[in-house]
Amino acid sequence: GAPAEVDDIYRIFSMTKPITSVAVMMLYEEGRFFLTDPVGQYLPELANLPVALLSEATSPDDIPTERARRQMTIQDLLRHTSGLTYGFLMQHEVEAMYRREKIARPDETLEEMCKRLAKLPLLFSPGTRWNYSHSTDVLGRVVEVVSGQPLDEFFRERIFGPLGMVDTDFFVPKEKIHRLMACYSRDPQ
Repeated sequence: GAPAEVDDIYRIFSMTKPITSVAVMMLYEEGRFFLTDPVGQYLPELANLPVALLSEATSPDDIPTERARRQMTIQDLLRHTSGLTYGFLMQHEVEAMYRREKIARPDETLEEMCKRLAKLPLLFSPGTRWNYSHSTDVLGRVVEVVSGQPLDEFFRERIFGPLGMVDTDFFVPKEKIHRLMACYSRDPQ
């Protein structure tokens, strides 16, 4: 019932995706990589991941795999054609593996997440399909490796600071928490 104020802070959820993509394109414009570079060139643990054969899977513990047709590229991560997935869509056994492994826990770094992702099969061969996924999280790790900076630091120094986005971050500091707008979600019942 309270009116919105000009300095209210809103949770932007997946709008970190375009910000991460801006960071990637900044580094691309600087000639730091090609969009066609294999992700494994920067994150060796993600090179040559197997692809799940879902039609033959009987459970998340029994998923046969095959070799991917090619490695995922930075471009695949940008357009969600990497073969990665999320765990919350509840569509197949690979997602069940993501849920079981708690991929993208809030207490882990992007580096740790990518190392755990590397132990799971891809949903499909990179470049063959589109699927909403952790691709942007992996892109964030690529930004860290290529820039030599943690992602939040890169965002603050190279994007938020120059644009005057003083209230944009991954977490709201204690001194600003009173400005955070209510975040509603559906009642699970």
